[in-house]
Amino acid sequence: MDPLSHLVTLLDPRGRMELRCLFGAAFAAPHDAIGPWRAPFHVVLRGECELWLPESRRSVTLRPGSLLVLPRGAAHTLRASASRAGASARIRTQPGELVDIKTNVRDPARADIEILCGEFEFRGRRRSALLEALPECLVVEFAERPEFGWLQGLLRMMAHEIAHQDAGAAAIVAELSGAVFTLAVRAHLETQPEHAGVLGLMANARLAPALAAMLESPGEPWTVETLAARCHLSRAAFARLFAQHARSGPLELLTSLRMELASRLLAVGEQDTATIGEAVGYRSEAAFNRAFARHAGMTPGRFRRGERAAATAG
Repeated sequence: MDPLSHLVTLLDPRGRMELRCLFGAAFAAPHDAIGPWRAPFHVVLRGECELWLPESRRSVTLRPGSLLVLPRGAAHTLRASASRAGASARIRTQPGELVDIKTNVRDPARADIEILCGEFEFRGRRRSALLEALPECLVVEFAERPEFGWLQGLLRMMAHEIAHQDAGAAAIVAELSGAVFTLAVRAHLETQPEHAGVLGLMANARLAPALAAMLESPGEPWTVETLAARCHLSRAAFARLFAQHARSGPLELLTSLRMELASRLLAVGEQDTATIGEAVGYRSEAAFNRAFARHAGMTPGRFRRGERAAATAG
């Protein structure tokens, strides 16, 4: 399994489409922060609008063919572009068969702007090396890049199913929504010149073997020396390059990845804590318990009980 697939599997994203927004030229739709374990996404299908991020005081122009993901659930507002701003009519929500419709125009079929809005949920309250490596706001302009035809086709198919609501549409949209997160991260990795964290390691051919080794065999007794050997680098050169691209030390990242895997095993499996601890490199159950408590802020047993309670409530 490649490193991105490993990391997405650890994160276990679940996607769902929630709204079809049909707006006139002037509108403003604020969204509260919902992070850190939920991430909204928006797909602009028609018209131009603007994303406003109040915390960082940034604005981003979104055009037809823009996919926007806010990986850590930041507060934001979708609004009319500055050139088209004006008095905004009241936004109302209409129930729909597959997703609800949000609009501010009398006849939604004549709206200037069409946006699909959804959400990713990451089950389990734990740190994620992948989420931490992503920017506050991830935008993929899929319509402007022929190499992203696969992403455009998937999103257009979702839009078609939502608009026409043929038999099986709900199941199709649910399945496709889960794939959008991985495709967005892959597109970000391919198009941005600089990355940090695990994305910085994936983007660097000299360091990628070390990340792959950690993810493929987290229970191995890795040292800086053995990881450097995987990359055919001296210990000093490896440590220097690793810190530069990952913004952490090799063993610090290794511990984080081990705890991510342990969190997933605790949440979905029946193995006891000693077995899980051994699977992620701890020969002593007590040592694993201490490491997990530092990472998650609770013992493995308490974490597992919380996950099972959440799954039952959901």
